[in-house]
Amino acid sequence: MRRPQSSTRNDSTDRTTRRSFLAGLGSLGLAGLGTSPGQASARSDAQRGGSQSVGGLFTDSEELEAFVDDVMADRIGTTTPGATIAIVSGETPILTKGYGTANTDVDAPVRANETVFRVGSVGKLVTYTAVMQGVEQGVLDLDTDVNSYLGDSTVSVPETDDDPVTLRHLGTHTAGFESLLDPDIVADPAAVDSLESVLVDQQPERIRPPGELVGYSNYGAGLAGHIVARAHDTTFEDYVQSEIFEPLEMTHSTFAQPVPSDQPGTLAAPHIRDGESFLPADDVYINMRAAGSLSATATDMAAFMQAHLSDGAFGDGQILDAETVDTMHSRHHVRHPAVTNWRYGFHEYGDSNANLVGHSGATVNFTSYLLLAPDHDIGIFVAYNSKPSELRGHEEKAPTFRAGMNPTTPTQSTVRLLGWIFHAPIHTLK
Repeated sequence: MRRPQSSTRNDSTDRTTRRSFLAGLGSLGLAGLGTSPGQASARSDAQRGGSQSVGGLFTDSEELEAFVDDVMADRIGTTTPGATIAIVSGETPILTKGYGTANTDVDAPVRANETVFRVGSVGKLVTYTAVMQGVEQGVLDLDTDVNSYLGDSTVSVPETDDDPVTLRHLGTHTAGFESLLDPDIVADPAAVDSLESVLVDQQPERIRPPGELVGYSNYGAGLAGHIVARAHDTTFEDYVQSEIFEPLEMTHSTFAQPVPSDQPGTLAAPHIRDGESFLPADDVYINMRAAGSLSATATDMAAFMQAHLSDGAFGDGQILDAETVDTMHSRHHVRHPAVTNWRYGFHEYGDSNANLVGHSGATVNFTSYLLLAPDHDIGIFVAYNSKPSELRGHEEKAPTFRAGMNPTTPTQSTVRLLGWIFHAPIHTLK
């Protein structure tokens, strides 16, 4: 993995496929009216499928990019030194683009297809996709006691309740573990331990019966990754490399820490604020790697979203069956029908009628978001090389956009989610 060097930007866009996406986005009721082009940036668009015709409000492909440029022009240098974005429509990437700098020490531009960001808990979606591959293969079952998969492992779940903890509980954060949000972050790469050792050292208490309440758990995702590794007699990192990253051509993605020196791409530096500017900070390492150590480019995350929006297919390959994808995107734990709930690995966003799923991610000085609208074949991924508190602290300075209200779709929650992703205030028109 190279550290950023100053380089020439590469701009290319397929206007036809973007127009098809915008029509689909319009069917969600979003009419983005940002008109100010943002600061020059690196962009790489990798088209993997044909265009599709979807009716809606958008007809001009420039509107979406103008809105994103407008928001990012305000973000860059104000709340973050750099950002990367991928937007897809089904099997087609619509916009993959980098903004700002990957490392302020060398002023290297962010490139969507080359600059690697730490994406934190967004990586849990990869982990639970790996679990579902095991379910398809018959080596795992969502409703079997996880201890049955641990065998001679030094890891086990205490049998302190009549009901066992299952993989379904792990994927919906309902195992009943105490919530230990700190995923064991270390500053020294030499302190990165094996996943099995970390699971033993970080064993949480079981404080409630499984399936009863949601308690967000990094430990649960780490345990799921360990079970995947044992089921396939390999390491978690090697499994996802061969069974997810390689089929999806995610050549710049890894859970390994530190990121291997021979890994393609350049690693974005985390940054901290210093007065009115940003300075590179020391990187940190997440011992509970299946819960949050993923590093990836926007182009790679576009491929992951494409597969989840295309019934598990990507190119000539298939990482999941269509039925399994539907299972992941369906509700597994309902706290109350009127509030957001958990799908499998995916969190539910918007109001109770919106089929919006995804995950956010945050390490010490990186922030990321992935959102899918499966009913409309739309996926959005954004990552920043600054901490969430920096992004949340300046929403009042963001440009705004308007959203038409389509009475047949939950557009208000949709546009609010886009505002959440971009950290921009959203104004809606009735």
